[in-house]
Formats: sequence, structure tokens, C-alpha cells
Amino acid sequence: MARKLELIREEKLYRLLPGRKKSSRLEASGVALTDKSTALVVFDNLNWVARIDLSLEESHRNTLLPAPSLGSGFEDIAIDQKQQKVFCMVESVEDFDGHLRGFVSEFDFDGKFLQSTRLHTLFEKANKGFEGLAHLWHGPEEWLYALCEGNLGTSAKRGGGRIDVFVRDRNGNWEGLHQIGLPKQAEFEDYSALAYENGQIAVASQASARLWVAQIDDVKKKIVPGSGKCYRFPSKSYGNIEGIAWLSEDTIVAVSDRAKSNQPDRCTKKEQSIHIFRIPH
Repeated sequence: MARKLELIREEKLYRLLPGRKKSSRLEASGVALTDKSTALVVFDNLNWVARIDLSLEESHRNTLLPAPSLGSGFEDIAIDQKQQKVFCMVESVEDFDGHLRGFVSEFDFDGKFLQSTRLHTLFEKANKGFEGLAHLWHGPEEWLYALCEGNLGTSAKRGGGRIDVFVRDRNGNWEGLHQIGLPKQAEFEDYSALAYENGQIAVASQASARLWVAQIDDVKKKIVPGSGKCYRFPSKSYGNIEGIAWLSEDTIVAVSDRAKSNQPDRCTKKEQSIHIFRIPH
């Protein structure tokens, strides 16, 4: 049986952001950390990025920053501390050739828009594109990990998760490099969030309400066999986790989307919130 994550603290996003109220729609979909005290949160219904102090208390540092985009909102966010860049993932939009593809918008740390670049993976449905994003350096190469929402990168209910890996080319575009299949232990109904740090990867599922953690071998381009462990969120109320980020090797920050109309009422208690969980040893 999957062990339960330990809740450290959490708060509704509207209580942390100036000018927001209980009725505000803050459909959080991704989170990344600029440092150990500050989170950046994106929303799939807003072209804004929220900066939030991880004390999860009211602070003058908490604010909303504009973020121009090809679509309405973002599905995830990643940070490159080396070049001080922020990457925001657009799940999928119709490209010039009529195909559905994900796009990545890039900003500097001051919020200035730099460019938007497509990812070449093709999708069947606009709402079944990329859900998770991670940035890393592999030696001199700049990589992106992009997590597909649906099984096998499609709208299939079963079949296993997939991470598409992209490398930055000389022209600043992202080219497909390889794909990483998730093992049967991480075969969830869907895939909603991805986090990577120092060879440790975490994948979350909304529908399955689970978190899977494992080591990844970037040289062999696969999950380290036997390294994966599965965890469940503290209660069934956590059915909308959409973004995760590593705070430490055993602690994650998570954000939750708005509860859907067909979900139990208990899910509204934890919706549109930011949470900090500890992974039990």
C-alpha cells in the first residue's frame, strides 16, 4: 500500500494574493521555486505568474506578474537559475500546419518576454497535451523534460506515462531528443505534474491522487530500475494537484486546480491552493 505524504502547511491562493477574493478563479496548474523561500505559480486560465512567499502568510512579496502567451494560461513552469530564465508551458495549440503542439514561452527574471518556441510532439486533443515541465543542464546541453498528460502521449486510459526530452539547438529552438517511458508502478489514470532536481524525479496524478518518486539516469536515458516509490496524498480531498516542485530531497511544494463539477464536495476544500508536503522515509 502506498504510504501517505505528510502535510506541513497549506493555504488558499486567494488569501495570499492582493486584490483576490474567495470567488476569484485561480486555477493553479504549475509551480517552480526561484529559491527556498519563493514560489512562482502559473494558472491554466490566466496569463499571469504569481510570486508567493513559502511562509504561506500574507506578505508584501506576494504579487501577480503579467506573462504574455500564445494561449490562455499555462500548464507548468520551470526555472533555469544558470541563465536566470523562466519557462512557461502552453499545453497545446493549433500550429500553422493544423497540428496540435505544445509551446514554451521564455521570460527573464524581470518578467520580460524573450521568445515562444514549439515542441514537435503531435497531440490528438487540445486538452491532452503536455502537463509537466522541467529544465536541466546535461553537461553543455540544455534539456527540457515534458510530461504527457495522457497515457502513451494520447487520450488512452491505460498504457503508461511518457516524458518527452528536448535539447536546445544552435538556433535556440527545442528539438526532440528521446522519450522516457514510466514503469508499471507509475501507471496512473492521468499525469498532471512533473518535478526534477539532481537526478530525482517526481510525477503526480490528479485522477489517481498519487505521487511517484524515482531516480533517473540522464546518461542511460531511463528510470533507474527499482528506485521508484509511490505515495498517496493525505486524504481524498486532494484530487486536483496540478503542479509540483522540489523544496528539498524529501519535501515538495504543490498547487491545486479548481475542483470540477463532477467531483465530490470535499475536493473544494483543497482546490486553488498551495501546499507543502513531506515525503516519509
